[in-house]
Amino acid sequence: MSHDLSQVRIGPYLPGDEHEIVRVFNKVFSQNRSMATWEWEYARNPAGIHAFLAKFPDGRVLSQFCGIPRVMRVGAGTACFGEIVDSMTDPDYRMGLKKPGLFASTCFEFVEFFGRPDREVIMYGLPNPMAFRVGQRLLGYVHLYDVELMTHEVAGALAPEGVTVAAAYPADWDAFEQRIAVQHGIMTRRDRVYLDWRYLQRPDAHYELLFLRDASGTLFAHAALRHAWLGQPTTACGELMVDRDHPLAMSAAEAVRAAAARAGSTRVQTFVRPNSPEWIGLASVGWHPEPTQFRFVARTYSGTDLPLDLLKDNWSVSLGDFDIV
Repeated sequence: MSHDLSQVRIGPYLPGDEHEIVRVFNKVFSQNRSMATWEWEYARNPAGIHAFLAKFPDGRVLSQFCGIPRVMRVGAGTACFGEIVDSMTDPDYRMGLKKPGLFASTCFEFVEFFGRPDREVIMYGLPNPMAFRVGQRLLGYVHLYDVELMTHEVAGALAPEGVTVAAAYPADWDAFEQRIAVQHGIMTRRDRVYLDWRYLQRPDAHYELLFLRDASGTLFAHAALRHAWLGQPTTACGELMVDRDHPLAMSAAEAVRAAAARAGSTRVQTFVRPNSPEWIGLASVGWHPEPTQFRFVARTYSGTDLPLDLLKDNWSVSLGDFDIV
């Protein structure tokens, strides 16, 4: 097989590239990602596949730059944001390359194509310190804030009334989601199509879905939980969607703690925007911020309509908006 780098071409993902993508991913990250997991995360994503690859003519992948696109509610409209993940270069081809190098070249091609208001108006992620320096140089990442996980021990938690565990999203889900959306400036569109994909179709993880209803049967809160997160006695709360105006709103946090305790966890963690109403609400019932090595970063491709200051102060995030849960 030829190793003549002059033959390498950079372009968007094409059907069939996934076998090489998974091979290189497992080589680079020393993991054992299955084809089923790749197909779920990318091919079945309702928002599509956003990936550029550097390849030899025979299909061998040398480098990838990609993201997980999500449809966002932005006020009364929608837009596409992309979480930058799984970007990589085969280590056999990292050294001795002419600048800007395969990884940077693949990144630039990706950004040139997707970095526009009608494709990916925002690119974002949770890079570690080294990845942040690379992203800052290549992508123009801007640091919005450090990532702190709201954390609580679960000992003594008591489940409130009206909590059910279900294996599917209910018929009245979309009406509930729309009611929640008007309470937030910017958030992922969490309709049933998206959440079915995000939590129910994933082949390599299981999530417990909690739904809280009042005495009249009105749905007022939901949580998607992943127990034994990262192999620890910790429950990750991927989603915690609560109707702020409902009189029982604060019972949702106790329901999450009780579910984590039932699963054998010793604590629960979630991610919300610092000093948001959700952050303040959790803090008021004993949750506390725990620092991490990560920072929340973004780049806007429409500084007029979506400046970063607007994102920082209005983007309602969850752990489920990232591939770490």
